[in-house]
Formats: sequence, C-alpha cells, structure tokens
Amino acid sequence: MSPKSIEIFLSYSGQDSFEAGLLQFAIEQLLGDLGVTVWTYERDQAKSERQIGKSLKLRIQNSVAVIFLASPSTFNSGAAQWMELAYADAFDVPIFVLLHQMTFKTLRTKEEGVPPLILEGQCNSASEWKTVVAAIRRTLGSKARTKK
Repeated sequence: MSPKSIEIFLSYSGQDSFEAGLLQFAIEQLLGDLGVTVWTYERDQAKSERQIGKSLKLRIQNSVAVIFLASPSTFNSGAAQWMELAYADAFDVPIFVLLHQMTFKTLRTKEEGVPPLILEGQCNSASEWKTVVAAIRRTLGSKARTKK
C-alpha cells in the first residue's frame, strides 16, 4: 500500500465474488479522484503470505471503511467474513453493510451465525450501493477537513 493510498476493505462470501468484483471496480472508479483503492482477499491477498489472518486484520485496521456484503451465502461460508466484521468493530473502522438478496428482517431472523455487530442503521439494500459510496466520500471529506 503506498503512503497516499486510501483503502476500503470489501468483505464478501466467495460465492459473491462476481458481484464483489463489480462493486470493487465501481467504487474505485467513483472514488478514484480521492486515491481510494478497494482491497479484497480474492484480488489483493498475496497467496504466498503465511499469516493470512494477521494480514486481514492489518488491512482492516488500516482501512478508512469496511463494506460488508451480506447475502444468504454469507451464512454458509464459515466464520471468516464474520471475523472481518469483528475486526472492523474492534478497530472502530466505519462499517457499511450492503444486503444482497436479503433484507435486514431476514438477516435478524437467522437462528444462528449472526453476530450482534450488524445494526439496522448500517444496512442498505445492495441496490443502494451508491448511497454507501456517497457516505464514504463525505466521511473522507470530513477527515480531510479535520486534519487541516
């Protein structure tokens, strides 16, 4: 990561890699003027790196935001995606949840596997992804003004 790079971490289930790839490309195009890159495990994780968990934790800690793409496949993919969410919460990184092929009500009715870290106020329908991009832009703008 270059010193001028601003990273956003995109968390998603492997079954949603096509949608995540489109989202990653769109966000990088829309926020490219700010030097934003969107980091994903699938595209950006060095396969030779031995401590993948440590790398993910560091990437999330150094991100300005985490976009958590939640879908029905999130519940079938194991604990990795939920750990990414927990890291973001622990490091106080802003979390934006995009609900893909599900609603918040559906998410909350899951008997198991949904940590209490996901709040309704963080959730947006995946079709409203541009709203999330606008919120991240505002967040970056307010951080820039604070640093001056």
